[in-house]
Amino acid sequence: MKEPAVVGIDLGGTNVRLALVSHRGKILSRWERATASMPDQAGLVAALAAELAKAGEAARESGLELQGAGIGVPGRVLPREGRVDFSPNVAALNDCRLVERLAPLVNWPVFLENDANLFALGEHWLGAGVGHKNMLGITLGTGVGGGLILNGRLWSGAEGTSGEIGHMTVDPEGRKCHCGNRGCLETMASGFWTVAWVKEQLAQDASSWLGELYAADPEAIQGETLVVAALQADPLARRAFDRVGRSLGQAIAAVVHLLGLSRVVIGGRFARAWEVFQPPLQEELHRRLTLFPPEAVSVCPAQLGALFIGSWPVSPLCR
Repeated sequence: MKEPAVVGIDLGGTNVRLALVSHRGKILSRWERATASMPDQAGLVAALAAELAKAGEAARESGLELQGAGIGVPGRVLPREGRVDFSPNVAALNDCRLVERLAPLVNWPVFLENDANLFALGEHWLGAGVGHKNMLGITLGTGVGGGLILNGRLWSGAEGTSGEIGHMTVDPEGRKCHCGNRGCLETMASGFWTVAWVKEQLAQDASSWLGELYAADPEAIQGETLVVAALQADPLARRAFDRVGRSLGQAIAAVVHLLGLSRVVIGGRFARAWEVFQPPLQEELHRRLTLFPPEAVSVCPAQLGALFIGSWPVSPLCR
């Protein structure tokens, strides 16, 4: 009898990452392609169908039985309809009935879900959320995503979407977010908005090693640039991640007060500055948890890697 396997697809604004995965969660192979090579819906659907066919061939060659494909997409996703309502970073997906369009082109069931929800599910199954029936997963990248696990199951809410901690208000008079609200956590803790804040500070001659780079080419300041600078103790980058940490602590405290969670897991590319923003996050969280014992909740870095990139050591707080 052949071993069952599935295909996991992370469809992001920059890259589409695919993996052939065993039923035990072991990644057997992985590959990727640029999202920009799929500029419209027809091209995107055709390209995904071709990649799924490639995965099916790889499974057959390895003696595996491919049983399905799961696709994670950022934005408002309606899994029951198999439809992407709105994806801020992949315009070709807006109002796309992705499952319906892919189904005739492949030989297995296709499932669609919000990418942060899948992050939370993965960490709950095999990562830093193991053993915690009530947890929140947070992804820090271009934006801020969230996924809730309640009573051991993904919580989807009344309309098929929930857990959007990135769009909780942390500053009512703050910047207007891409979602239309003002002062979302995303405007304080995401890569996009933190880069914008840093550029504003550099334009006012803030002390930073990044000043020369900014003067030569402002577009060279990216989220990855800030992560590296912060880890090398650049003063402005450190200030930026202090701001990230404190805003996360504020939002997490509100969610914990509401739901009584025991674990919060943070991942994503921008979260690679964990060692810089974790201390202010923890300080703010403890300061704001007035009706919930701070020792009853732990905030940890993801253990399964950030979008297929690396992995984190287990934090002492997560043991």
